[in-house]
Amino acid sequence: MEQFKWALLILPLISLIGVILLYLYFKNRVTNKYRYTYYIIKIALTAFSFNIVWELFHGLLYEGFLYDWSHIRMCLLASVTDMLTLLVMLFGLGIFYKNIFWSQRLSIQKIVMIMITGGTGTILLERWHIATNHWKYAEEMPLLPIIDVGLTPFLQFTLLPIVIFIVGGIISRNSFRNRRFQKKI
Repeated sequence: MEQFKWALLILPLISLIGVILLYLYFKNRVTNKYRYTYYIIKIALTAFSFNIVWELFHGLLYEGFLYDWSHIRMCLLASVTDMLTLLVMLFGLGIFYKNIFWSQRLSIQKIVMIMITGGTGTILLERWHIATNHWKYAEEMPLLPIIDVGLTPFLQFTLLPIVIFIVGGIISRNSFRNRRFQKKI
């Protein structure tokens, strides 16, 4: 990894604006705004938590990565970007399925859709980041044949979103099933 490049903030900023607009779009369409907001927050926190762990573990597969404050800050920024990307996926597929809570009932079709959108996005973004020298893979990074994209970033956006939607959904549902929590509403 090289020194921080401000261009890395462009995509997170665009994603943040998109997430805010999509959040407001769906907030105007749901009946229980509190439950909706709570659900989005739980998905976001779950996404951030899982992605920071992922980023720290696969960091060594990037050239020059060290466990120092500079690289940990990059992992934190990457995890925020990953969280925003997952929220864009949640909202985008919410528009496609005409239901923001689509991920609470995952089917094979929805899982395949997550994998296709996540995989396609990863391939495009990883190729762009590598081409613009935002980062480089270390020799230890396993690459997907033909497309030369790292295996771990590819899995991060094809498999991890499924886990995040399941875990975040369980956390959200369990909180609303808790009678003490319902009385506080």
